Amino acid sequence: MYKSRVLKAIILALVGVLLILSNASAQHGVYLQVPNSIPSYCQETNIWCGAAVVQMILEGYPGGVEHPFTQTHIWNRIVAHRDDPGVNWATDPDGLRDTLMELGGDPGVNWNIFPNPNAQSLIYSVTYWMTRRHYPTAVLVYGFQHWVMIDEFTTDLDPTTNSVVNLQWIQIVDPWNPPCPTSASGGVKSLMTGANWYTNYWYTPGNIAASKWNGNYIAVIEPPLEEGVANAPKQVVKGKVISEGAAKELAMKWFKEFRIDKRDPYTILRDSEPLQPLLVNPEHRGYYIVPFGIKEGEFVQGAVFVNAYNGDFQEVGVFQKPIKYLYKDQAVKIALNYLRTDKREKVRAQLIFQPSEQTQSRFMPVWEIMVDEVIVYVTQEGKVFDKLTPLPLGD
Repeated sequence: MYKSRVLKAIILALVGVLLILSNASAQHGVYLQVPNSIPSYCQETNIWCGAAVVQMILEGYPGGVEHPFTQTHIWNRIVAHRDDPGVNWATDPDGLRDTLMELGGDPGVNWNIFPNPNAQSLIYSVTYWMTRRHYPTAVLVYGFQHWVMIDEFTTDLDPTTNSVVNLQWIQIVDPWNPPCPTSASGGVKSLMTGANWYTNYWYTPGNIAASKWNGNYIAVIEPPLEEGVANAPKQVVKGKVISEGAAKELAMKWFKEFRIDKRDPYTILRDSEPLQPLLVNPEHRGYYIVPFGIKEGEFVQGAVFVNAYNGDFQEVGVFQKPIKYLYKDQAVKIALNYLRTDKREKVRAQLIFQPSEQTQSRFMPVWEIMVDEVIVYVTQEGKVFDKLTPLPLGD
């Protein structure tokens, strides 16, 4: 009887090990940050996101190969290579691709523009070639508005041997974080779910009729096209907003449950606590920013996003340069001073994220403040604007 129980226990243990190994092997990840030593840079002007992304990619080739150029030089080459006449681009796909080839066209290296009206198909190409070639990828987000760099992803299956995969995680470096006196002084690295990527970054293709790229999502990848799809579950984008307290608890729960606290560079947040959440876009695609820091009102090193309606994890980011979030009372005071009024009883304030000259990062939304039918916008740096101003495409 004893031997039978021991044998049964051994068999169950072996089955458990096999299951663990099976689950572990069901994931496929590419993490270029460590082998390639890819820097996190910010754009040195409001319209140089493409130049910053090219700068990071050129210094992040496989095998430690680096091509160091200033953003000023890269920007000048982008301008020289632009090729989408009639469209107000800062960095267009041709300018970015041709600059990568001019400054980093090593033997055997071929950068190509991948236009695709299907987001899932294009991400499949990204995951396929990042697996095969180990180069980071440049992508346009928010339509054609802004360039970011992908340096990490996780899928359930290897895309080089499966034409249908599920995108579980994706990591980007967003160069938006002005003011940015030098490229090394800013930028936001963030890790997010595949669902968050499709809902909040690739929620729309470019819709500029005059552009030759109209109707497509855009990535600049090394090298040619491979077809397939990378799926992800849909996010809840509307509903009843959960409480600040629930958002705060869930941010810490996801941070630990997904073991983000053990992944560089997010380990820097381990010794921090979730602070007062900030609700952004409450009516549609709403999310809570939960800053991680030591004390309310002080500078923070990063933040976790949770879905404002069901509390799902969306994204975590760390800042190259710590920031201090502006809360409602502070923003209202700034707005009232700007408008030279003290009508606090007639104030309505909410945080919004809308790509513009004032912000290109979901981590840095602006306060929309209405006082007696007059609306002003207050940035996280405390600057006041009468309207949100569009930037050139690919800024």
